[in-house]
Amino acid sequence: MRVQNKLKISMAVAAAASLMTVTGCSANQPAGSSTGGSGTDKLEITSWWTSGSEADALNVLIDGVKKTSPGLSVDNAAVSGGGGANARQALAARLQAGSPPDSWQLHPAGQLKSYVDGGQVADLTDLWTQNDWASKLPKDVAEAQQVNGKYYTVPIGVHRGNVLWTNPAVLSKANVKIDPASGVDGLITALKQVQASGTTPVCLGDKDIFASAELLESIIMSRTGAENYKKLFTNEYSFDAPEMKQALEDYKTILSLSNKDHSAITWDEAVKKMANGSCAVSLMGDWAYGELLNAKKTPGKDFAWVTFPGKEDIFDYVGDGFSIPANNIPHADAAKAWLTTLMDPKIQTEFAAKKGSIPAVTNADISTLSQYQQEAAKSFAKASVVSSLAHGQVTTAEFAQTYADAVSTFNGSGNIDAFMASMTQAQKTQLK
Repeated sequence: MRVQNKLKISMAVAAAASLMTVTGCSANQPAGSSTGGSGTDKLEITSWWTSGSEADALNVLIDGVKKTSPGLSVDNAAVSGGGGANARQALAARLQAGSPPDSWQLHPAGQLKSYVDGGQVADLTDLWTQNDWASKLPKDVAEAQQVNGKYYTVPIGVHRGNVLWTNPAVLSKANVKIDPASGVDGLITALKQVQASGTTPVCLGDKDIFASAELLESIIMSRTGAENYKKLFTNEYSFDAPEMKQALEDYKTILSLSNKDHSAITWDEAVKKMANGSCAVSLMGDWAYGELLNAKKTPGKDFAWVTFPGKEDIFDYVGDGFSIPANNIPHADAAKAWLTTLMDPKIQTEFAAKKGSIPAVTNADISTLSQYQQEAAKSFAKASVVSSLAHGQVTTAEFAQTYADAVSTFNGSGNIDAFMASMTQAQKTQLK
């Protein structure tokens, strides 16, 4: 793992250097200055949206800001791979060099806080106040964009992480129905029945470790319940609790029911294999919905969905947003126009249609969105909402990385005691 991480970091730094060469950014520019003179003729954004549906969704945003700023040239400096880790590593190299892009994608709350603590993101509170954005968002979403009462990012959408995508034909062949209310025990029974019918039960693509980390966190939520899950990150509930041990046993079982090549394929390849009938189910956030549509798969025929089974309706919130740098911003006016475009209700709806998310703003018209998204919006309004650990939203970036490393190690060793010991130690030392 250490060798692989060093290789990834060196590749990301090289990518960052390449991006800096292409865009011609100067590390010594004062905040608000522009390489193009006016501050509005160019805009460079970076993200990890590179799959088919993600690229289409990002283009909605790019086209939107171009309409509001005629003549604007947008450089899409997206970095693929690692479930966003490669993009974040490339960004870190650029920030360290004093040559940031104009805006970058990030998750709110925990991940955002790491940038705030490092003095790397600009305070956007004035922009929020001028546009009264807080009144247009659910309270939980608005608060997630803050650190110490100040706003530092702008949300573009709300994703759900704990969705189990299913293949109707495979389940029908095995005479299986998956009931969310049956809990994890009922799910495992159903998966074993699928296996007995001759089909691989689970498609998993954890070439990027976040996919299996997300599967495990969904099981943890189901076993602990929403309130205890939240308390894992306030040191009020321990990673060595009995429910945690049971969740790890469940995860180990589900891993054994997955495709043997899971570590060699990506999340999008896994969900497409599910839709093609190679297996019965695939756990992935609802960005998978956009990817399945992009692959010309038909909802209800090629794939369906249920909330990951558990004792209560839990919505695993994964937010997407954009921030701008606190220093050395190349094109400040264009960056401000970009952030303002992101909060346009029409743009958020058009983005959601491609991405599989639901709009963050409450004044967006969702009547044209899919059946899945209509259901997700209703659930978000009434379910117990928690934030994702696998995506670094519920806690610090350091703790989220410890979790990712522990999952990676567990995938190889299957050692439950070692996982629990690693995470309980991290609770004591990293969550103070």
